[in-house]
Amino acid sequence: MATAPGADYAAMLKRWLSQILWIAPEGVIIALLLAINAIVPSIWIGAGMTLLVVTFISRITALYLTSRALFQARWEAADALATVASMLHPWSPDALALRGAIALARSDSATAVRLLQRAQRLAPNRSAITAALSGAYLEEGEPQAAAVAARRALELDPANAAAHLHLAQALAAIGARAELIEDQLRAGLAHHPEPDAEASLRCALAHHLAQEERWAEAALALSAARAVLPHCSAAQRAIVSQRIAEIDRAIHSAREDHAA
Repeated sequence: MATAPGADYAAMLKRWLSQILWIAPEGVIIALLLAINAIVPSIWIGAGMTLLVVTFISRITALYLTSRALFQARWEAADALATVASMLHPWSPDALALRGAIALARSDSATAVRLLQRAQRLAPNRSAITAALSGAYLEEGEPQAAAVAARRALELDPANAAAHLHLAQALAAIGARAELIEDQLRAGLAHHPEPDAEASLRCALAHHLAQEERWAEAALALSAARAVLPHCSAAQRAIVSQRIAEIDRAIHSAREDHAA
């Protein structure tokens, strides 16, 4: 049975209002105060609106600075700023997701899973948060849960490079066919991701090709990862540089064994 247009509109409006409440609850309160102030002007209502605006600006600034600190691998600063953002809005999916990312960077995967699960429940249609949760599941040694989360992230955004990477890693951990893993990695690269994601995808592809004893292709993938490296964030550059060195050693060792 077809859904009535009015019901579709009501459901859409409900989703929109829900997103506004989670992302910017101050906006709803400010709108209500404006309406009340139009009927019953009051200096206290004006003061309340000013306080809410300052709170909102402070929270958005804290979220932005947290992202910048993460990009620069300044974990202590990122943690402090994310804590401020959480205090200003304890149910903010963005603040929770950033705290989850910080926990993951500090190898605290259990905390990362907990925080990202909360963020994902609050914002189930945010592909980036679901993809991050998939990565946390991988670090916790839960490839089945990681694959489910990665597939959900790709349903929301087929171009999500992190979701492609995490799904490929989950499939490898589960023992899926090699061609399925390679397809996921190449699909992620086909969407021309930003440098951090591209470097990770190319490293993963190089590692996969090396395992398949396709040495020349693996070396080419590794060269492509090196070319992207200068454009990566400080945090990602350190991780990917170490990964490139490990894969490079493995390729050279395998080639020498094969030649012998």
